[in-house]
Amino acid sequence: MEEVKKPKKTKLTAVVRLPLWARRPYVVAALAFLGGFLVMALIWWLIPRGQHINTSQYQAVYLINGQMYFGKLQNAEGTYLYMRSPYMPQSTTDSSSQTTDANTSTLVRVRDQLWGPEDSIAIRADQVAFWQNLRDDSKVTQAIKDKE
Repeated sequence: MEEVKKPKKTKLTAVVRLPLWARRPYVVAALAFLGGFLVMALIWWLIPRGQHINTSQYQAVYLINGQMYFGKLQNAEGTYLYMRSPYMPQSTTDSSSQTTDANTSTLVRVRDQLWGPEDSIAIRADQVAFWQNLRDDSKVTQAIKDKE
């Protein structure tokens, strides 16, 4: 009988494991996409957007409760919007009219109120519906200039 040869035992060599990023190219692609997205989001966040305050004009600030203030807005971002020389409209009823009572509005400077506040106001930004720059020829701007 013939003798059956046994296979030779060979030494095992070390298996070289590639790093995860080399074994899984979709992980690299996903990380590159995420990194690009974060860079774009940062750029979008840092670039100023929206309307800018024209410091040579007056602004109107409309609150969500229906109140309005007119004056020189100092900032348009942050927790509070600060306004110098604020005015607020005040309705008056003219009963001397021959017809029905006529409602008119006049501008009252905030510092002239009974409680004697300073000549500025801080408005919570989350209470602001919107704000606008006023034209120099607007009736509100003309009324403010006439009062000053």
